[in-house]
Amino acid sequence: MEAEDLFNEGKKINRDEFKIIKVIGRGSFGKVFLVKRKESNDGKVYAMKVLIKSMVAKRNLITKTHAEREILGQIKSPFIVNLYYAFQTEAKLYFVMDFLNGGELFYHLRKDKKFTEERACFYAAQLVSSLGTLHAAGIIYRDLKPENVLLAADGYLKITDFGLSKTGLDNMRKGGQKTYSFCGTPEYLAPEIIEGVGHDKSVDWWSLGAILYEMLCGMPPHYQKNRKQMLKDIVEKPVPMHRNFSSNSVALLRVLLERTPHRRIGYGAEDAEQLRKHPFFANIDWKKLEAKELKVPYKPYVSSAEDCRNIDKMFTDERATETPVDENGLSGTLKKKTKFEGFTYDNETQLKGLGK
Repeated sequence: MEAEDLFNEGKKINRDEFKIIKVIGRGSFGKVFLVKRKESNDGKVYAMKVLIKSMVAKRNLITKTHAEREILGQIKSPFIVNLYYAFQTEAKLYFVMDFLNGGELFYHLRKDKKFTEERACFYAAQLVSSLGTLHAAGIIYRDLKPENVLLAADGYLKITDFGLSKTGLDNMRKGGQKTYSFCGTPEYLAPEIIEGVGHDKSVDWWSLGAILYEMLCGMPPHYQKNRKQMLKDIVEKPVPMHRNFSSNSVALLRVLLERTPHRRIGYGAEDAEQLRKHPFFANIDWKKLEAKELKVPYKPYVSSAEDCRNIDKMFTDERATETPVDENGLSGTLKKKTKFEGFTYDNETQLKGLGK
């Protein structure tokens, strides 16, 4: 365990403490597993995201991976996944987080085609709350899409995957501070990202509008298979409103899907507070929502904490093993480059330090 101890900065928590149960997700340079701690009898299960360092380095994502770790350790919200542990070996990075077995919002949209307005409003309100928390901390999420919204067994949701998030925008709530990266998923991109003119936190409110639109009618705005034409339409064409949309939903969608950022709802210092006051959310008691005391419009069926029926079989049918990496094959330069200083995190230690 010498390499493990070196990279874990003396902390006890490491890979050997976890038993892999199933594969529950896969990315271009890692997997997500359902795991439990071997020595614990509390029955708690976690999602363990494993990234291969050499792949992270080759794609120039070291800074973004550091940012994701910082965000997960820093931000606390009922609607953002909790980080419990983070550790590393010479070859891999490990994030141990909440396991939510209600399935991705994407899974439920694919299954149900569209949602009632009550259900869409319930989910959108939680996204308003989580985005407001991020913006208050100077973070733009930049990857709001149904695949990154997970339902828990209680019917509430959490957002996950902060690999595209931008941090350090301290005066962002006032507007004016911009960043210029082209990133995100085409269907949910704000026009200013597509045009490359610089963007701020209001891109998240556009993406919320795109998801709300999809929840209400089954497709994102301007959706078509020709990606180039879809991006052109997002920049140039107004969003068509469906006849079955209520007047309040149309009113909110129009100000979320406003192509000029400074006219978009949530642009100024009020940020999420401006959305909370909108008539579309008139029936939401925000304090009860954030305390998870509201009646949920839909509760996913699960039989146990380890039940994976709401997770795509494409993942769960995979052999539940980590991708082998030859640690001895890593060059000295790459080893030095991928020693993620300050990566280790233990939520139990953090809470003890706060006297909790």
